[in-house]
Amino acid sequence: VLMARRAEALAELGEAIEASGGRQPLVVPCDVGDLAQVSALHAEVEAQWGGADVLINNAGRGHYRSFADADVRECEAVVQTNLLGTIYCTRAFLPGMLAQGRGRLVFISSIVGEFPVPKHAVYSATKCAVSGLAESLDYELAPQGIGVHLVEPGLVHTEFAERAGTQRLPIQEKFAKSAEEVAEAIAAAVAAGKRKSVPDAAALLLIKLRQYLPGLTRLAFRRVCRRL
Repeated sequence: VLMARRAEALAELGEAIEASGGRQPLVVPCDVGDLAQVSALHAEVEAQWGGADVLINNAGRGHYRSFADADVRECEAVVQTNLLGTIYCTRAFLPGMLAQGRGRLVFISSIVGEFPVPKHAVYSATKCAVSGLAESLDYELAPQGIGVHLVEPGLVHTEFAERAGTQRLPIQEKFAKSAEEVAEAIAAAVAAGKRKSVPDAAALLLIKLRQYLPGLTRLAFRRVCRRL
């Protein structure tokens, strides 16, 4: 089952899956930040497939600007998609998984869930929340047969940066991974049963640096801010 706001992109992905020999997917345009749309999607999945074994929460939205210049409605939209959308989808599909005694919830957060960055304050806040939600649910649901997997990718080559208005630095382009690389890493992590995965060596290094050298990391990011 494929769901996203952009119907055209969904249709193209569905065709690509079929062309590669995969099963014809159910394609449903859906704004995960709209509870009514998520409920309708859940009903359709129940009717056609009898429920879901795996839910991947991957919808994301952001904007690139200083917090003082951010429009409050933009901030609300980021929270609505990134956090409430994740809650809506998880809450919709979890009861079916609990009833069957099995299932997997995959939460695609971000390195900024561990390492908040400048000019992405609200986006960073939502990803911190998603990471916290996933880790809390892991403790809660593991005894009931539900696997919870938290993935925190680093830089990825997608349209997200352009849509958010993010300014890329040369070093970011150098270390960014393709969407296909990240997707393969996510699939491998879930198959291996990893509760938490950072599929990017550079991102993992940044997290460790912040943990063990917070003062140096803060100084480095202040210098980065002056270039943005």
